[in-house]
Amino acid sequence: MILRESLTTYINEVLFMKILGPIITSRTIGKSYLQLKDAISYAKKNNFQKIILNEPHPKSWIRFILLCKINDIEPIILLNSGKTSYLITDNVSMMKAIKAYNKNEILDLKKIRMNTGNIIYPHRILKELIKKEGYVLADSKELTKKMKYFENIISNIDLNKFKISFPNLGGDEELENEIKKNKISLDEKRRLDHELKVIKQMQVPNYILNVKKIVDIAKENQIIIGPGRGSSVGSLVVFKLGINKINPLDFNLYFERFLNINRKQLPDIDLDIESERRNELIEKLQGFYGRYNVAFIRTLSTMKYKSSIKKAQELLGYKPNIKISMPIRNQENFKKIKNASKEDNVFFRVAYFFEGMEQAESTHAAGVIISKNSLIDYIPLEIKEIPIIEWTMEDLKEIGVEKFDILSLDTLTFLKKLDYKENYEKHIEPKLLKKFSYGLTKGIFQLDSYSGKNIVKKIKPKNFDEISISIALNRPGPLESGMVEDYVTSHSEDFLKKILPETKGVIVYQEQIMFLAKKLGNLNFEESDILRRALSKKKTEEISKLKEKFIFNASKQIGKKSALDLFEKIENFSQYSFNKSHSVAYSYILKWLLEEKFNNPSKFFFNYILHKGIDIDVINECNYLGITILNPDIQKPKGDFQEKYIIIPMTFINGVSQKQISIFDKESFHSIDDFFHFVYGNNFSRTLIENIIKSGALDKLNNNRRNLLRKMTAYKKGQLPEIEDLKNSVFGERSQEHKEVNTNEYLIIEYEFESIKYPLSIINNEKLSKSIIKKYFNRYENIYFNGYAYNNYLFDNSGIIKNNFYYKKPKKIIKEI
Repeated sequence: MILRESLTTYINEVLFMKILGPIITSRTIGKSYLQLKDAISYAKKNNFQKIILNEPHPKSWIRFILLCKINDIEPIILLNSGKTSYLITDNVSMMKAIKAYNKNEILDLKKIRMNTGNIIYPHRILKELIKKEGYVLADSKELTKKMKYFENIISNIDLNKFKISFPNLGGDEELENEIKKNKISLDEKRRLDHELKVIKQMQVPNYILNVKKIVDIAKENQIIIGPGRGSSVGSLVVFKLGINKINPLDFNLYFERFLNINRKQLPDIDLDIESERRNELIEKLQGFYGRYNVAFIRTLSTMKYKSSIKKAQELLGYKPNIKISMPIRNQENFKKIKNASKEDNVFFRVAYFFEGMEQAESTHAAGVIISKNSLIDYIPLEIKEIPIIEWTMEDLKEIGVEKFDILSLDTLTFLKKLDYKENYEKHIEPKLLKKFSYGLTKGIFQLDSYSGKNIVKKIKPKNFDEISISIALNRPGPLESGMVEDYVTSHSEDFLKKILPETKGVIVYQEQIMFLAKKLGNLNFEESDILRRALSKKKTEEISKLKEKFIFNASKQIGKKSALDLFEKIENFSQYSFNKSHSVAYSYILKWLLEEKFNNPSKFFFNYILHKGIDIDVINECNYLGITILNPDIQKPKGDFQEKYIIIPMTFINGVSQKQISIFDKESFHSIDDFFHFVYGNNFSRTLIENIIKSGALDKLNNNRRNLLRKMTAYKKGQLPEIEDLKNSVFGERSQEHKEVNTNEYLIIEYEFESIKYPLSIINNEKLSKSIIKKYFNRYENIYFNGYAYNNYLFDNSGIIKNNFYYKKPKKIIKEI
């Protein structure tokens, strides 16, 4: 009997193919809890030869095919359409299915009626908790018997045949012709000859010409593009084509940081676009290339550690007794979970299956695909004005697709509102840099943060180069490693100070690693870039090859000990060093902002407030610069500014909309009665009227806000002055007397915190006091404070700072803090 059962098991396993499916993955968001990687892992572990994917979309196909091929599993794809599914077996049927999906057409492919449900759970625990109809992976042994039809189905899908080519705008000759339109010096010719040689060898002229076309279309439509971004700023070819606006020779920037024949990577030219017109630019590109030749790229948000733990907690109703490290899916945690209590084991199993699960779909922040052919015929799309490719960039890379990065940069929109002057001189007026060096970094690109403020105060930039260095150092790595202090104190070896005078011998830029590798290590620029990259990626094998050469050659110039010490320093600094090309480009944006901010501070801050809002940094910097920020004013509902003051718009009053501002802007109020007649006649809410009064917007008509709030109630009850007079004269009634009440400073503080978030009436009376300056610019310094406390703030008649204590009521305080 035992022998017969063993023989039956053997025959089943050998003669019958093991087929897993049909599965629906969590890429079908909300319909399945089975991640593709878990299905593949289960299939491999249990020796399944095929997996059947049965989803109503092609979103998982690339990843499914790829993972199956890697694990020697045959992928069978079905496109589900209700009770019927269509069989996809090769590239032709795949194209047909995608085209029908995109155009919502009837599909002319082999129909299969699936008589089973789908596997949607990785484990039975999840099914018991979620209780949605569907199978678990463990049911596959039962289901595989019903999949016999697929035993003889062969999948011949070849991902290598998927090609999305860039539109053909030309090759080597066209690129050279574009460059020849410029004046070229002798030094530039030598550099251009070298760059063009590499560009031709790497066969990327057409890519670069397409980037130029994007920039040309933006320029034709007066859409602002930034001065440059990333390593492409190091290319003279890119500069001469008008893509970037910075000549790399002026800053000794290296082309090899951008493109290296030995790196085997395509160039990456990123573009910054003014944020409000990015979509408009994409639409213009559609007009040139074709509507379905240009598309955004799908991104997916997945459940991370915290949300997985939270989800498990919601389903199970309890918290675990043990803690594990992030992510849940690591080898160290597996042992810990295995040895945990039964409850904790179940808890972390549930969390394990949620971690990495797709939660929502979004759009890639920068990536745009531009294709020679219409994408609607062979790439799944979400059909919109600007289509979205349903495959992620990770998937697209697997089929050889490259994107164009067109980034939305809000700062360019802000600069446009300031009517800035774009110039590429390095000179910055010393008086502007002096003000900046105090730590007045609000609204200044890349340095508008507490760490940026501190760096600026320490470095006190005296020129354009030190602005670039400040940007490069304002990151966690350099801040934690002490690089800022090294730079400020010139803490470096004498030979390095001579070789790297720009940064006082401190290795701030990636290009400096390349320069040292070339100058001391006798590596060529290509090798220097490979070393830089290997160090940043910690590729031990590549590092050791080049280290030996570096030490051997550097020892001849600085001695072996110094050479070994220097290489160790390069290894450490490579983790923190910054791309100089990027830093230089962004320094120009910062320079323009500096010029606007300190040459016309009221205009700068008024537009900043409109663009970003108001906070304590805005208030304090304005007061420091002698600009008074005034409360909203009903006579100027959209706000206003003059040389010495800013009136904030009424939109900053709690509950006031842009539409209501437009209504107020068309009216003229000469008295409080005018105002009350208008707001009650137009059915404005009581709360809104109260907030307008509390904000001080009516102070020019009547500054007794507490009394106005009472008067408002009287108006609401119909006790209007003219009606009271009429009652008195006709009926002989005595009118009700409304006793005047005063508005003290404590009420003003409460009113303004409630309505506009900050007590502007109190703090706009003087330039920033010495005590506030000390505490604002150095939060750890003790000061003698004479002012007010309310909520989490301390303030006097000049400025405001955060406080560690919370005060429920406004309070006058005089003490050391």
